[in-house]
Amino acid sequence: MDKYSVAGAKKLFSLTKTKIRLAVEADTAECRPHPLPLIKRLSGIDISSVEEARAHREELIKDTRFSDDLSVASAVFQCMDLIEGVKYKYEPPQYTSNIDARMMKDLEKEAKEKAVPVNVLLMTRTAPEGINLFIGENPPPGTLFVSGVPTSLASLLEYAFGSEYFSDNGRLKNIRSVAGHRTLILNAIHHSLGAYGAERSNEK
Repeated sequence: MDKYSVAGAKKLFSLTKTKIRLAVEADTAECRPHPLPLIKRLSGIDISSVEEARAHREELIKDTRFSDDLSVASAVFQCMDLIEGVKYKYEPPQYTSNIDARMMKDLEKEAKEKAVPVNVLLMTRTAPEGINLFIGENPPPGTLFVSGVPTSLASLLEYAFGSEYFSDNGRLKNIRSVAGHRTLILNAIHHSLGAYGAERSNEK
């Protein structure tokens, strides 16, 4: 297990705790959407309220095996879903997801027709040829801006796990994660995408 990915996962747990606290301070009671879809898919647990989100984070950190790639990856994805589900009252628009199911369906159709993967660009400076979804600031030309923060990929992942083109029996396919600027959390997300089957590469 990559030590930087473990450190990133632990930092993501800490960020999740902070985001839940901020949600409570903003008088947020419910998660959006609810139940949180990625957690439901990965763990079978219904999380509909901020209090349930807080409790699930506590259980998740206790149950995560930090020596196991898939256990860490599942925890990373679930933390992303928790963050995205509680922050809607206080987070500015540029830090929320611009991708919805309708847009993902259109992207899936295009990817199928061209027989190409979708590239998820994590704070890269440039974009390769193909269908590119960008996370970060200052998206390069030829990309579709998802969000300024990588946890917003939770909405993409929920769609991907329900798609025959992007997944097979819980494994991702036709998704390529391209890592640009590295942070601990980005490293954990990049590693987790790979643990679930996505192709990974680093920006040259």
